[in-house]
Amino acid sequence: MSDRDRPRRDGRGERDTRDQRESRGQGGPRGQRGSRGQGDSSRGDSGRGRRPDRPGRERGDGGRRQQGPPLPDDLNASDLDPEVRRDLLTLDKANAEIVAKHLVMASRLLLEEPALALEHARAARGRASRVGVVRETTGIAAYNAGEWQESATELRAARRITGNNALLPLIADCERGLGRPERAVEIARGDEGRALTGEEATEMRIVEAGARIDLGEPEKAVVTLQAENLKPGQVGTGPARLFYAYASALYASGRRDEAITWFMNAAAADIDDVTDAEFRLTELANDDTPVGNGEPDVDGVDVLADSAVSEVPAASEQAKPEVVTAEPVTAEPAPAETSAIPESVAAPEPVAAPEPVSAPEPIAAPEPVTAPERVASSEPADTDTIDSLEGTADLSATSSYIEEGSTGSQALVDRYDALLLDLDGTVFAGHQALPNAVDTLDRLDIPRFFVTNNASRRPAEVAAHLRELGFDATDDLVVTSAQSGARLLSEHLPPGSRALVIGTDGLAQEVREVGIGVTRSADDRPAAVIQGHSTDTGWAQLSEAALAIRAGALWVATNVDATLPSERGLLVGNGSMVAALRNATGKEPLVAGKPAAPLMADAIARAAANSPLVVGDRLDTDIEGAHAVGIESALVLTGVSTVTDLLAAPPEQRPTYVIEDLAGVFDEIDAVRVADQPGWTVSVEASTVTVSGSGDVIGLVPALAAATWAAVDAGTADPEELRIRAEGPARDKLASLGVTLVG
Repeated sequence: MSDRDRPRRDGRGERDTRDQRESRGQGGPRGQRGSRGQGDSSRGDSGRGRRPDRPGRERGDGGRRQQGPPLPDDLNASDLDPEVRRDLLTLDKANAEIVAKHLVMASRLLLEEPALALEHARAARGRASRVGVVRETTGIAAYNAGEWQESATELRAARRITGNNALLPLIADCERGLGRPERAVEIARGDEGRALTGEEATEMRIVEAGARIDLGEPEKAVVTLQAENLKPGQVGTGPARLFYAYASALYASGRRDEAITWFMNAAAADIDDVTDAEFRLTELANDDTPVGNGEPDVDGVDVLADSAVSEVPAASEQAKPEVVTAEPVTAEPAPAETSAIPESVAAPEPVAAPEPVSAPEPIAAPEPVTAPERVASSEPADTDTIDSLEGTADLSATSSYIEEGSTGSQALVDRYDALLLDLDGTVFAGHQALPNAVDTLDRLDIPRFFVTNNASRRPAEVAAHLRELGFDATDDLVVTSAQSGARLLSEHLPPGSRALVIGTDGLAQEVREVGIGVTRSADDRPAAVIQGHSTDTGWAQLSEAALAIRAGALWVATNVDATLPSERGLLVGNGSMVAALRNATGKEPLVAGKPAAPLMADAIARAAANSPLVVGDRLDTDIEGAHAVGIESALVLTGVSTVTDLLAAPPEQRPTYVIEDLAGVFDEIDAVRVADQPGWTVSVEASTVTVSGSGDVIGLVPALAAATWAAVDAGTADPEELRIRAEGPARDKLASLGVTLVG
């Protein structure tokens, strides 16, 4: 089938009534990848995982009996994808020709005339009910037509025949369409749902988030989606849908300002106009009323679906907003394409893939709308850009977790339900605990997890080291980039694959525990290279990695920290070794550790927290990592990043709070928030920042940062040319923090 005849994966057209759409909630699959079509990886070369059709050929009627809607005279069975046609070989030739033509018509009509598409699919099923792709096509056509029970039945039959678990998200979304969101959550949280990887896992999380909103649990929907790759700057259908779903969950939670930022990110990513993010932005711009959890018309039960899935025709001429790096985000490559239905059949597409098949998801969505025509962004797709909006910088002004009407008398830690703590430079430096760290963590009443980019030691070793320094720590409280890196490998490689490990034996063991074999030589033709910090890494080890990467091996870096803090100062970190390989190979690795999202997402999942706070000493890893997954952060001034670094930080590296050391988590929350502070006066003129006054000393740096960022964002100060002038108590305090002062 030609590209012009192949429907795009995301459209619903205008076939549904609003009531039908509302019955589905929001979020859900849009394209079942896993059966056939270009990029299909579910079958493998041998078709493993599929239950073969029963032997023998289905009896046909010799082509004489024309069941179902009429077929155009000029329609050719050869328009069907060759791989799908091979699945019809169990039929006699004449019958196979007719079935193929009905499948082609089902695909062509899926978006424009879903009811007629379903008739063609049913006609194909009547002639070939034991062929998996036919049952799958019927399920997808029924899904598009809003026939949820029939869709669920057909998709389950297809799954029994083919063994294709990629259909699970679509089945779960049908349960939502039938008004059973609790059943959708059960499927998502069951063993088979949890075993999904890649795009299927992402799609299942979108469905689960929609079901959570259906159940009146929008905050759980937010946390569910935070485990995904939320990084602004990505473009395409997958990121657009994911960003839209996240925006809708935020909106349903009453977090309107954050939702607007994420609708903007969705609009910027949406180069194919599969969402109505621009329409939602216009709608929100005209509605200043905050939305709370209990408001049914929030479109959070209606929204997620609509835009996260709907493919709407472009019409109005309105420029799309630029990519905004506001709180959440993480960047990973979009999952590979797959398709739950023959090339000729559009299927509801799971989150990030340009499949040849497409079907709207069962999600509650507003009336079909015409999305404004997209104006291509001038930003490169693979860069993180922040234009016109302060995104992350605004976190200091309005905390997502602060209740309206708060008197501001709470301690910082009291606003959150878990702390995600960096280690080196935050909790300890080498073999010494940092000042106030042990006592502070002993006083905490909320869970704290130790989240480290250092992949050289296993959690048990890290916990033992923490206990030696006086901290109360168990193995399960430690989350390492080695674990996240190994998980990334398991999501990209089939079990039994082999990876070349550049790092410690601890990293090698993490890799083995996810079912991937380990080698230290490129001669073993590894499918991947995983690189973590080790003091033993030298020319020989890096050369083995370079050979494997140049030969096509996937490259995963546990982290890209250029330096490693110690009691002696900054040592060479894994990022410096990664840079050597990057220079030698010209390749870029997938990154597991901060600031990439995988490690932070793993930590959030481990903590099972709704409102965690990241506490760390590095702007480019800890703080940016918090932004990558959409949560708030506190910078401690005990490690790598200095006050000078803070003032010049780009929006995606700006913390919500600044504290001197860990004891600051018990400071009054508004006093350490990056914002104007009573008693301090800060002015900025021609990149010279002048601070004076005699306010509370803990608010000095937050006040200084707020004023400086505002000037930088307004274009009146150059972050590379900042000069700090201080008077009175501010001068002594800033000098003690290592700030170079002028005047």
